[in-house]
Amino acid sequence: MSVQTQTKITILGNSTAVPETGNDSPTFLINDKYLVDTGWWSVESMRARGIEPAELEYIIFTHFHHDHYMGLPSLLYYMIMRHKPLKDLKIIGPAADLELIVRRAMSFLHSERYYADDVFPTLIPLTPGESYEEEKFRLDACSTIHPVPGLCFRFLDKATGKFFSFTGDTAYHPPIIEHVRGSALLIHEAALGPIAAAPDDNAYMHSGSIDAARIAEAAGVEKLLLIHAAASRAEPSVQAAKEAFRGEVEWAKFGHTYVL
Repeated sequence: MSVQTQTKITILGNSTAVPETGNDSPTFLINDKYLVDTGWWSVESMRARGIEPAELEYIIFTHFHHDHYMGLPSLLYYMIMRHKPLKDLKIIGPAADLELIVRRAMSFLHSERYYADDVFPTLIPLTPGESYEEEKFRLDACSTIHPVPGLCFRFLDKATGKFFSFTGDTAYHPPIIEHVRGSALLIHEAALGPIAAAPDDNAYMHSGSIDAARIAEAAGVEKLLLIHAAASRAEPSVQAAKEAFRGEVEWAKFGHTYVL
């Protein structure tokens, strides 16, 4: 039996709510077993990379805006058709919306007609300040600033001792600094692009790349990955972030696996 020596993060999508052709909304895999959010094409993205979706152990949701759970019904259906017991799939997410969204996804599949009553994933609702821990990893949650309840997560890989953090969607939120402090990697949304400050009418409560850089610099993270904007904003966002963050910064590369 091989011993895991690296923590892997594979970017399955880095784009906007309506992604560019061939891309996806923000979605990534941890160690090929834990999926963070389910973009439009999660099943196909994994299969295209030789990853079997039915072998997923966890789905971790940062929040429940459409572009972050769009692919959930198709993923659940794929697992059912591959005879994976859904009770073995654990889904973690904000407590306020987790059960509602998963039950509606199952209802969309008309589960009450086609499947037994016990065909339902195991739900793990979290609120800010709570943690979830099992043999392989620990997940710590803190609050974000967004129109729907959301969570910023710190993920500790117990096999490697490495930890990294990811914000989901959020406006600039100083409490995130302490939560992600010292992370080997911070994946932070930058939907507003390379602007100096969020506009007063930031109704959707997103961050720009400079907001992300300020968080990364104050938290002393090693590397900053920006995500969640059109490709045309990627390089300008990186250059703007470099003015506020002294560490390594880049745009999360679609299809790329980062190794810690």
